[in-house]
Amino acid sequence: MIAHLYGDITSIGDNYLVLDVNGIGYRISMTETTLRRLSSHRGKLRIFTHLIVRDDSLSLAGFLESSELELFLLLITVNRVGPQMALSILSQITPTELVQALTGEDEKRLTRLSGVGPRNARRLILELKDRLKEQGIIASPGGTDKTGQARQDVIEALIALGFSSRDSNEAVSRAVSGITETDTRALLKSALGILKEDRRG
Repeated sequence: MIAHLYGDITSIGDNYLVLDVNGIGYRISMTETTLRRLSSHRGKLRIFTHLIVRDDSLSLAGFLESSELELFLLLITVNRVGPQMALSILSQITPTELVQALTGEDEKRLTRLSGVGPRNARRLILELKDRLKEQGIIASPGGTDKTGQARQDVIEALIALGFSSRDSNEAVSRAVSGITETDTRALLKSALGILKEDRRG
């Protein structure tokens, strides 16, 4: 019904932003990763949206890329995966990494995500692996794989140091967007700095 919205950000909350479109404010649920990226954004932007219809409410989920919206729409077709869980998953892992985990049947990687247990991981793989391939949504090999492996190694290292899976995933996502080198050592140093800063705050 509402394919996209174009306007100015007027406020950002914990899991949403309000976009002013010709004087009308639309509250749009978004991933934590995207909201962090937009925290310092100035000027107009386009957000691709999906209208979530429930018996007692209407709400919008939004994404900066149409490809991420497509992945979200696939996730919510899976039994027991609702919009909030789908947004939570996409807050903790990049779309490319998620596609890699699903098509590669990497159950271990999926269960590191907060809210995804072994049963949900198997269900996601079973229901989405072939559909991703049929629709041509397959992670490309090359540099992306190297970055994904570095992220995975750093997340495992942080969890081994005692940080939670959720905090580890969030710190690595923030670190990736803030550095130019994506080797494991640089990524680990940056993520540890973010976690220490968050604890002091």
